[in-house]
This record gives sequence, C-alpha cells and structure tokens, in this order.
Amino acid sequence: MSRFGGLLILIGVLFLTQVSAQDQQVLFTIERSLNEDQIVYFLHLDKNGKPEKEAPISLKWLDNEKTGELIPVNWIKKKFGYGIDILSHKGDQVTFQFVSYDKKIFTLKKDLFGNYGVFAKINNHMMKIRHIYLEIDGGSFWKPNITEVAVMGFHELANTRVKETFNP
Repeated sequence: MSRFGGLLILIGVLFLTQVSAQDQQVLFTIERSLNEDQIVYFLHLDKNGKPEKEAPISLKWLDNEKTGELIPVNWIKKKFGYGIDILSHKGDQVTFQFVSYDKKIFTLKKDLFGNYGVFAKINNHMMKIRHIYLEIDGGSFWKPNITEVAVMGFHELANTRVKETFNP
C-alpha cells in the first residue's frame, strides 16, 4: 500500500468515524519517517463514561506495510518509546506525557462538543491533538536520531488546523 493510500485510510478512521474496528475511540496517531506503520492511541472508558483508572489510553500498531491490521505494541516499545506516563487522573481528565519525551504535557479531556480528545499546547495555545510526526535520521534502536517532531492539531473555536514543529 502506498503512503498516500495509508494516509487516506488513516484520515477515514480519524475524521469520519473516530472509531476503530474494535469500537474504540481513536484519540491520535504517531507516524514515523522510517516506514508507513503508525501508532494509534485509543480511549478506554469505564461503565460511568469516564476514563478508566488503570488504563485510560492504550496503543497499537497499525501495520500499514504488511497486513493493514492493528497489532499489539511490544513491552519494550511501550516502556521506552511510545508508552505514556500518567501524571494525574482526576474525574474525566487525565494528564500524561510520553515515556520518551517529558517536555510536553498532554491532557485527555472533553472538547467543546462533549467528546473526549487529547489536548496540548501548540504555538502557546491549547489545541486538540490529531497527529504527531517523527522525522528519524539514523541512530539506533535504543537511541534513534529524531531530527524533527511535528504536532498537528485542531483549534476548535476557529475551526482551523494547527501545527507546531520543533527539534527535540
């Protein structure tokens, strides 16, 4: 499948339904320059409609290069790369950061329409995060050389897309 085809599938999942084949809400995705696979982050709610205490957010690989299916992320990649550390969990709001990058804080909370989303500061304003892109230029398995990070989101009030690019 071409990069364009994979992107079209992702856009369909994210913007049209916001629900995966497993009836889980997609919060955001991470794409890397290494290949067409993506990491997809899902919301988990308890029976009262609030984020689960133990695991409010889970992640899986979207294997675009081989099967196009969601597959589990292994322990090493969760623990050292793409996993999250929960900083606080109060009612229907969860604050977290990535295990591999502690300089940006993210918050799972309800948006203006009452739907859960992940928010972070983009260009000094709180925006709803949709996608993160990592430009990787060599390095090793344990220490990839990430040369650029692009965080893409949405400004709900202005109804516009926003993007912040930085070097980690």
